[in-house]
This record gives sequence, structure tokens and C-alpha cells, in this order.
Amino acid sequence: MNNQFFISVLASLMNDFVAFKKSHGYDYGGGAATLWHFDRFLLRSDYARQYLTAEILERFALSMQHLAPNTQYGRLASVRVFARWLRLLIPESALIEDICVRRPSLPRSYLYSHEELASIIACARRTGGMRGACLSTLFGLLYVTGLRIGEALALNMGDIDLAGSRLTVRRGKLGKARNIVLCKSTAAALGRYLDERNAIPPRGLDAPVFTDTRGRRLTYGNASTLFRSILRECGIGIGAAYPPRLHDLRHTFACDCLWKWYREGADVNARLPILATAMGHVGIGSTQTYLHVTSQLLITASGRFETTFTRNTMGANQ
Repeated sequence: MNNQFFISVLASLMNDFVAFKKSHGYDYGGGAATLWHFDRFLLRSDYARQYLTAEILERFALSMQHLAPNTQYGRLASVRVFARWLRLLIPESALIEDICVRRPSLPRSYLYSHEELASIIACARRTGGMRGACLSTLFGLLYVTGLRIGEALALNMGDIDLAGSRLTVRRGKLGKARNIVLCKSTAAALGRYLDERNAIPPRGLDAPVFTDTRGRRLTYGNASTLFRSILRECGIGIGAAYPPRLHDLRHTFACDCLWKWYREGADVNARLPILATAMGHVGIGSTQTYLHVTSQLLITASGRFETTFTRNTMGANQ
């Protein structure tokens, strides 16, 4: 973000606010981009005060009534955080007490079946050449590791340790690094892909793992577009109430881990912190967003409860 990103009368304070957020581990690129709209509104309004008034905040809210509720809420939420920070510096600066826009519900997730996952990977591979190898490996890796798509696309060759069966996320959410342990089959599949990948430039430890047809780092936009194309070709998600997304591979990973643990009779509560760490979460609260109750899970959990209940009842009657 350059010094000319914010240009209103509060530009200097906004720059300080973004620097403050970054100093606490937040990337805050998205937050700054959202705050930019408020900065330009202040500029258009010829606002001249060095603090916020209730009137200017109300006018900003009214100026967005033509926008979608999600957009309104996101922009007001960003300004509310900035206003709270500014209040600590300037006590007379106004706050946004309540966001008078109905908060959008979280997007419902599409959980892929094992058959659908196999179809997606096979279809990606059929595109042929390095593109096929790249996409099939990327989609498979996202499912078996639960990586965020941005984390996977940011991987460099030096982040992969096939001998140790692990990969390193150098900069995850909030700038945190973590190691991901790979099972033998995943390490083998990744190794086969890297053999092909190393045959073309760019090479070296700093070279991207996943590239486009020109050898440039694959972008989220390209990966997402190609993924949707593959879904259409496979006939996956047609007529679904909530269209499947690339990010839903991460949701599917989390739910499949939970189901696997229930089937094994493991102590799920004891393993949730492990799942949270693997997914790059600070605590299990964030991980719970990814844990959806499916019919498959209900059947497994019900069977486990029945077994436990029967065993305990028989023991009590003896």
C-alpha cells in the first residue's frame, strides 16, 4: 500500500491505523481496500475535520443503500473498527454503535463426496500436459491437507520436503507459519508432480510449485475459473442450493477428518486442537465453522452412542 492510497483529510490517521493492524499480525490488505471507499466518500463530501462525527457516519451509511447488503455490511464493519481505534486517540470522535444492515448469513458449504473428488481430479488430469498435472495435484492437495487456496498457491519448491514427508506454509493467516505432515501416498503423488514440474522453468527453491502454462505462479482467479469449468464438465453441483466452490475442499477435509475419527472411536474433543493447528487456526472456535453435521456423521455418531449406551446400561445392571 503506497502513501497515496488514502487521500482524504483522515489519510494520515488511516495509514497509521493500517500500520497498527499490521503490527499486530494482520495482513489487512482487504480491510484497507474496504476502508478506501470511506476515504473517497470523505473526499467527495469535502469533509475537513480531523475526527469522525455521527453525521458523517450516518451519511456514509445512507450513501450505500443502493449496494448489496453484504457490501454495505462489510464497508460499515471496516469503518467501525477504524472508528473505535480513532476514539482511543480522539475521545470526541464518533463511533458506529450498531450496523443497521441485516448481517448476511455465512455462505453454506458444499461437501464433496469421495466419488465427486475422484471425478474432479481425474477430469483435471485429462486436460493434459503440465496444466493437467498441476491442477489435479493442486485440487488433491487442497483436499488431503485442508490448506487454504492462497497458502497452496504461495508454495515454493523449497517449501516441499519429500524426504521428511511434509510441507511448510511460510505465511498463513495472520502471518503464521506451520508444517503440514503428508501421508505416504500424498508425498508420492506430490513427488511425481514435482518430477514433471522440475523439467520446465522456473526452477530453484524460490520457484512456485503451481504454475500456469507460461511458468508464472498460478493465481487464485485462474485456479477458481478452471475449477468451475471442471465442475461443469463433471456435472457436479448442478441445481445445488449453494454452488460448490474451490474453498469447499477445505470444508470437506475438516468434515471427513471428523467422520473418520468417529468411525475409529477416537476421542474427537481431544483431537479437535490437532485439526485446528493443521488448518492454521488459533483455536478450535474458528475450526468449528468448518464442521458440518452430515447424515453420514449422524449415522456414525448415533451408532457410537448406541454402543456406548448399551455397554453402560449392561454394566449397571450386572
